[in-house]
Amino acid sequence: RWFHETLVDQDLAINSMMWQNAGKCGVDQWNFILDPTSGFQDPGGSYVRRWVPELANLPNRYLHKPWEAPDKVLRKANIELSTTYPERIVLDLEEARSK
Repeated sequence: RWFHETLVDQDLAINSMMWQNAGKCGVDQWNFILDPTSGFQDPGGSYVRRWVPELANLPNRYLHKPWEAPDKVLRKANIELSTTYPERIVLDLEEARSK
């Protein structure tokens, strides 16, 4: 109720639908698919560097996909996959999405 009342442009129907859409529990007419490996949501890497300090020393190019970094880059960033940072759980994202 507080959130609804503080919105300048509040509209019960639109806000309810958008919250359901964002929570992936309602009618999802836009079928949003967010890809955390794209870096689109965190292009400069500040969020990952703050909340995943194990990856802080990686260059932006590999920050969202550390498994793609060459061994030399991983060593320079003090990262050893499976030891200091876990391996990927989902290996083929497209295949997993199709299931």
